[in-house]
Amino acid sequence: MAPLPNIFGQTKISHQLFHQNAPGLVRQFHLTREQARAVVSMCPFCQQHALPAQSAGANPRGLNSCEVWQTDVTHIMSFGRQRYVHVSVDTFSGAVYASAHSGEKSSDAMKHLIQAFSFLGIPKSIKTDNGPTYTSKEFRGFLQQWRVEHKTGIPYSPTGQAIVERTHQNLKRVLNQQHQALKLETPQNQLSKALFTLNFLNCTFENLNPPIVRHFRENCQLQLKAKPPVMVKDPATRETEGPHDLITWGLGCRNSFLLLLRTPGRCR
Repeated sequence: MAPLPNIFGQTKISHQLFHQNAPGLVRQFHLTREQARAVVSMCPFCQQHALPAQSAGANPRGLNSCEVWQTDVTHIMSFGRQRYVHVSVDTFSGAVYASAHSGEKSSDAMKHLIQAFSFLGIPKSIKTDNGPTYTSKEFRGFLQQWRVEHKTGIPYSPTGQAIVERTHQNLKRVLNQQHQALKLETPQNQLSKALFTLNFLNCTFENLNPPIVRHFRENCQLQLKAKPPVMVKDPATRETEGPHDLITWGLGCRNSFLLLLRTPGRCR
């Protein structure tokens, strides 16, 4: 097996593959800010697709993840028939999900949200514009079925959905940066790699945790409030005992000089 290149070589290879931002390189490779910025500044694709400044507008954010999402549709013409890309972003964590569809009807929006729920969880509320995609009886009934509150922005306000509009730009920027290596891939595969970069690699200098870490760390739905009772197997008698109170959740294996304890269900 060939030896790995030095840390700067690894950084260059990773950036050529994903085009993550400078804070993401600092977090992943423990570079200084100046070193990470130098890597990004030498990348012609990143320099070509820099983002302009944008007003935040009237965009209340959630205090935790899955409190307030913004959802919208953007068009990516290179995707051909599947150029209608539905995008949802969590306004607290910045975690994003996007899916390619052949239209922007309510049925397409509902398909997108079911996929987004499976990826990010179910939000308390979703903010959209007042377009026909989101004001139909079918869409309202869909959100009621999932017990999601529906909020709409100020009519004709260009900044009412500024967070998701900014996410559109971020998504298109990463897709453009990665396009040369992925131009033969399907639209959804291209989106998947871009989403991996945005959710798992990119971050900010103010918070080096990427969006996906912030999202699930602050998700009240996933916090274990009541510890369930568990059954354990005695390694000496091989008999199952319990139920016992769960003390900690994790990989259930511990070494001692007398014996190796293994508990079922990855709990101990």
